[in-house]
Amino acid sequence: MKSLRRYLTTDGTMGEVPLWFSLISAARYLGVPPWDLAKKPAWWMNVALAAQSAENAASRKKAV
Repeated sequence: MKSLRRYLTTDGTMGEVPLWFSLISAARYLGVPPWDLAKKPAWWMNVALAAQSAENAASRKKAV
């Protein structure tokens, strides 16, 4: 958990992301339970993470 906390607080410049964190993040973004998303094709998780990343980048760019 310490490594994940470090990753999140440094915007990814330090620390590591555990394998399960991507599933949790994608499920949260999609508004579904992670155990349901885990049963779906990986494409759904990848698309959710890509959309979330694009939205976050756009928000940061607008803030500048």
